[in-house]
Amino acid sequence: MPTIAIGPIGHTATFLTVVSMAALGLGVDIRTVAKAGGRVTLAVVLSLLCLGGISLMLICMLKLS
Repeated sequence: MPTIAIGPIGHTATFLTVVSMAALGLGVDIRTVAKAGGRVTLAVVLSLLCLGGISLMLICMLKLS
């Protein structure tokens, strides 16, 4: 693979990842989540906060920003 193609391929991969994650988020039915109950919603929120915290910690530790 030519080195000149690596940059555009990386940007395309990032764009496609963002679009696919947005599609997953838009496919969530809020009424179904609400029916799951408070404990399930709390577990989801806490897990997302943990994942976000771990991600930020890794970004800082690896000096990626």
